[in-house]
Amino acid sequence: MHHHMVYLVAEALRSSPSSTHAAVEVVVARGREALRPGLRYKHSASGVVVWGDASVTAPFADTNAAEAAAAPLREKAAEARQAVKAAKYAGALPATTHMFTPLVWEAFRRIGAATSQWLRDSLGGPDQSGARATLLRRVSVALWRSHSRSVSVGYMRCFGIPVVGDNSVAGRHLGAVEFSGRVGE
Repeated sequence: MHHHMVYLVAEALRSSPSSTHAAVEVVVARGREALRPGLRYKHSASGVVVWGDASVTAPFADTNAAEAAAAPLREKAAEARQAVKAAKYAGALPATTHMFTPLVWEAFRRIGAATSQWLRDSLGGPDQSGARATLLRRVSVALWRSHSRSVSVGYMRCFGIPVVGDNSVAGRHLGAVEFSGRVGE
């Protein structure tokens, strides 16, 4: 899911006149270890190199459930994930001409505040509204497909159908035939 989202964002950036040199999975040296943020591009007007790392978080995970219940309309899970990502990359990038933005989507389509601001800054303006809407729609569809695939794999496991990968049953695609043959048992 992560790689698919990163490529969707990079595709949107490549079509945007406000960004240049969009690259995916570029390594950043950090002491003895290396970090691998999802993407890097240069903002055309300012010349600032923007780094981003995409991720998906779930508001119903154990760590986020209490906060989500207390404030259901706020993107608490996205805020928490953004803070983790920002802390991870904070010291790795040159502060003067580089900036980092955590791109976080919650599992049910809400986006974090930093992601929302990034969308306005990078794909903002009336000439980019189509690209922004297309990116949001494509990420939403990818999330929905991922959810349905997970549910399908879960049902297959409940019915004892061997699941080789997330997209297959014993080497074949998940399908209604395999599923319906087990429902009556």
